[in-house]
Amino acid sequence: MQEHWDLSGRDVVPDLRAMARPADVGAAALHAMLSSSGTRWAPPYDEVRKNLQIRSKQVAPELQDQADQRFRTYMTLFRGIGLLYEESGVLESTEIGKNLLAALNEQYQRIDDFSQQIYGTYRAQLAHMVAPSLARYQLANPLTRDSYPPGTDIRPLLAIWRTMRKLDNKLHWEEMGRCLTICLKESEIDSAIEKIANARTQADYDPNNPVIMDQVLGPRRPDKGTNQSDRLDTWFSRAAFKNLLLEYRDGPDGYRHLNPEFISLIDETIEASSDPRQFEDRGEYVRWLGEAPENPTLVLAQSDDKFRNLIVEKCRRYGDRQIVALVGPAGTGKTRVAQEVAMALSEGDLTRILTVQFHAAFTYEEFVGGLAPSSSGGFEPSPGALVQINAAALASPEKTHVLIVDELSRADVANVLGELLTYIEYRNRPFLIPGLNERVSIAPNLVVIATMNPADRSVINMDDALVRRLRQIEIPPSSGALEAILTESGMENDLRGQVVRWFDGLPADAPFGHGLFVGMRNEHDLHDLWNESLRYFLRRGGITTYPNPEQIENGYVWRSSTYSSTSEV
Repeated sequence: MQEHWDLSGRDVVPDLRAMARPADVGAAALHAMLSSSGTRWAPPYDEVRKNLQIRSKQVAPELQDQADQRFRTYMTLFRGIGLLYEESGVLESTEIGKNLLAALNEQYQRIDDFSQQIYGTYRAQLAHMVAPSLARYQLANPLTRDSYPPGTDIRPLLAIWRTMRKLDNKLHWEEMGRCLTICLKESEIDSAIEKIANARTQADYDPNNPVIMDQVLGPRRPDKGTNQSDRLDTWFSRAAFKNLLLEYRDGPDGYRHLNPEFISLIDETIEASSDPRQFEDRGEYVRWLGEAPENPTLVLAQSDDKFRNLIVEKCRRYGDRQIVALVGPAGTGKTRVAQEVAMALSEGDLTRILTVQFHAAFTYEEFVGGLAPSSSGGFEPSPGALVQINAAALASPEKTHVLIVDELSRADVANVLGELLTYIEYRNRPFLIPGLNERVSIAPNLVVIATMNPADRSVINMDDALVRRLRQIEIPPSSGALEAILTESGMENDLRGQVVRWFDGLPADAPFGHGLFVGMRNEHDLHDLWNESLRYFLRRGGITTYPNPEQIENGYVWRSSTYSSTSEV
């Protein structure tokens, strides 16, 4: 009879991010071998296997079966084309091999960075999808082979959330393994929480010291040896859905922390959870476990398919001769929409998307290309973002490539864009880039998407030549998106209604959007938002920067000190 949570499972929730990896087995082997330069070259080629990530379970299955002979075969190939060699039992890279490794790492890092941006767009949507199912998961269920005592009704993932919310939003694996894994009934959770809370009040409490843990919390149950953190990490991984609801790794203090982004969602899910149910039929249990929420709280109003598809169509119609500019005030989601449109145009191929962010010091050399300092102390030609993505588009003319220029209006646009102003329209005409001493033409399959804020001073100074080459699409503030944001943040209905009505009555040229209200839960938050952010869109340094600021101030009652968190009221 099983009297504790099962710790035999070692598989964790898979990583749902679209991260860069070598394209095939040979490419993976080459990257691993180049990364292993300077290490011992002899069977079983441990360092190469390590760099193949075989031990991290993030590698393609076919890489698990790479025999020693296969590595020697790869070595023959890579040595024959001048990338690697072996000397005195040590694997060495040639100069070309070192340069190739640097280029591959830069490519993978760029893709990973952009992937993180895209993943960030969908994190909230994923969290809302999976939280109800995770909360329903029962330790004793028709699918498990373990036999638990009659009356076992614990929902372990929900129990982990409840425990963390009661204990400063954090839990140590030792605390879980000594107090929580022995809870087989819902009614036992509060006692486990109280035991951990009392232990934490002791002056010498140190969850990283197993001797102290034995004294204050008792033995691990079950006890799987000196360090069983990896076994308990399985439960953290499930409660987090890999890297969503909990932080991905233990903090420096050894604790696993709740993700602050989703604390309100966790609270809502805990509050909405119903009593455990008993199932005999496996199919019935799985269907119940995987029921989608009837009323999902997250609505990406400006990012729905109809709106996104409209912009995609505009890009396909005008993107071969104009820059498609998404225009709107701060906080309207322009960057997110640009990323989603780029993903649609590139069919989800991140290697066909490049993002740059303009700023006041951004230069023509960074965007188009020119001379840049070299490692030898001199200068050498360095292609900019435009030339890089344009070369990729020219090399693959049947596929759409996308350059996203974020915050277009923050740079000296005419100077930075340079020849692009003319030749984005005349794509069959080569032009000379002096700093590169190279003639290029803009690929017909390259779409340039820009975001810009109409309140930026440089927008007013744009000349007609630039304006003519912009196809401007407005991304306005949205009261629907605001309501979704406040709902996700956990704001109660009446207050949320007041805020949405105020927002709905703002003038069309209001200088901020719905995105600034992310995380607002109560009147204190609204007070701080005004005094620490919103009011600076209207007045700065005592100077009025927005005409008739009273139109926006009126109705925002939370400006009053009455709503300050330091107020006695």
